[in-house]
Amino acid sequence: MVDTVIECGNTLGIADVGDLYAKLLTELAEGNSVRFNVSEIERIDTAALQVMCSYSKEVISHGQSLVWQSPSEAFLRSVRLLGLESRMNIEDNTDG
Repeated sequence: MVDTVIECGNTLGIADVGDLYAKLLTELAEGNSVRFNVSEIERIDTAALQVMCSYSKEVISHGQSLVWQSPSEAFLRSVRLLGLESRMNIEDNTDG
């Protein structure tokens, strides 16, 4: 198993979702653990959060690991605003 870091940059929006989804499907199929580097996120839209939320549920069902690396305040605020903390396992799976 490989530990893959996905660099989310400072903005993650609907234009990025297709590429992100394809990358996450590959990581899931290969059994790799994923570390989302969300430390620089200044803006993230609902579409990107929906993909991340769906992926976090799939990871759990496959027994793989997922870590939210150094979540920025903007990322956490967006997650909380949508009430996704527990669904995305944010409280227990942060690093930093």
